[in-house]
Amino acid sequence: MKKIFVIVTFIISLAAVMGIQSCQSTKSATSSKMMKFNFEKGRGYHYEMIMNMDQEVMGAKQQIDMSTYYSMLVTEDDGALKTIKTTFDRFKMNMGVMGMQIEVDTEKPFVATGDSEENPLAMVNRLLGAIKGQQFVMKVDAEGKVQDVQGFQEMGMKIADSLGLDEAKKKEMLQSFSQQFNEKNIKEQFERVLYIFPNKEVKVGDSWQKTTTTSGPMGGKYSSTYTVKEIEGDMVTLEEKTKIESDNEQLKLSGEQTGELVVDSRTGLVVSADMDMNMETTSSGTKVNMKGKTKIKGQAR
Repeated sequence: MKKIFVIVTFIISLAAVMGIQSCQSTKSATSSKMMKFNFEKGRGYHYEMIMNMDQEVMGAKQQIDMSTYYSMLVTEDDGALKTIKTTFDRFKMNMGVMGMQIEVDTEKPFVATGDSEENPLAMVNRLLGAIKGQQFVMKVDAEGKVQDVQGFQEMGMKIADSLGLDEAKKKEMLQSFSQQFNEKNIKEQFERVLYIFPNKEVKVGDSWQKTTTTSGPMGGKYSSTYTVKEIEGDMVTLEEKTKIESDNEQLKLSGEQTGELVVDSRTGLVVSADMDMNMETTSSGTKVNMKGKTKIKGQAR
């Protein structure tokens, strides 16, 4: 079962690392816009993230295709922090990892034969199916930095109960879940998506830096520079250049991510993003080259 949780954690983490309304107006190189995380209280926001990843392990090529959907509802706003209820809505993936080919869509029921303990794919489907619809709460400041996360202990209990495990397997599942899905890890993952704002007025040509760190399977330091490329009405196009590195003895990372994001300056909603990533991981002398593309679409409800 621990192997299954490593697979699922890798999926969620990678989605997070790799973790929009429009208007008509004239492009401007002189106007400025306030850039901050400003989701509105009582309003919901939906994100779709699509990732296509090619990697090579000891000469063997593998491909990962994944789509993740989640929704956010602002329940409180004290002027400094937004309280956001976040829901995992849907997962779709097709990937080969650890010698297994995995195809999952939480919208399509999976019919398994035999004991799921002998069928890893069945277990992955059951786990992702159980995570679908689960909720947790984040508190986010004006720069998009996640200050607090709550609800994962309760989420673990709900998932364990829904899987119908016996007490021994439930204990093992909860232990693995708490190690891989916890407030610290989720905080780090969502900051890679939200922590992009300078919380000030910007104009074309302005730049700022953000540094985030992540732990887990894809843990490392991400040093990002965001530059305003274009302002059209309320929409601000940002160019991102991120350096990825880690000196972790077990898994070293090095690489970069580049691309463009279109952000609605009224709310801080990422309307769209198109990113390219090139990264190399080294573990026990084995190098893995990874190239990927990530697309993000955001929509206010």
